[in-house]
Amino acid sequence: MALSNADRQRRYRQKLKARASGDALGDRARDAAEHAVEALWAFHERPAPSGVRWSDIDGCTTVEVYRGELQRNPGNLLQACRAFLPDFEGLTDDEARAIRTVIEIADALRLAAVARPDDLALMPPPMAA
Repeated sequence: MALSNADRQRRYRQKLKARASGDALGDRARDAAEHAVEALWAFHERPAPSGVRWSDIDGCTTVEVYRGELQRNPGNLLQACRAFLPDFEGLTDDEARAIRTVIEIADALRLAAVARPDDLALMPPPMAA
């Protein structure tokens, strides 16, 4: 059933509110990672300089197998994305944007890491002189 204009506007306002409040940040990060995987796979399906597809070289012949390789180690996705730095050679503008977004998210998370109180080492009290 088609949504009425009022329903579409209500949904749009809800999305804007969630985005502004940060509630949808996890979903947006997951979407960014998914777009990066799609961009990496699109590149993966193109011929290498030798004329052979990358997927024929490394054995990842389906996007599911490729995704599994990226998921095998937490750093694999970011490492694959960073391989295109500094100039994103061989990617379309949309693919480069998707990969750049994941790199920026990872960089922001690394810089924004805050130590939890139980991670801090306790300093001994100063010695009396």
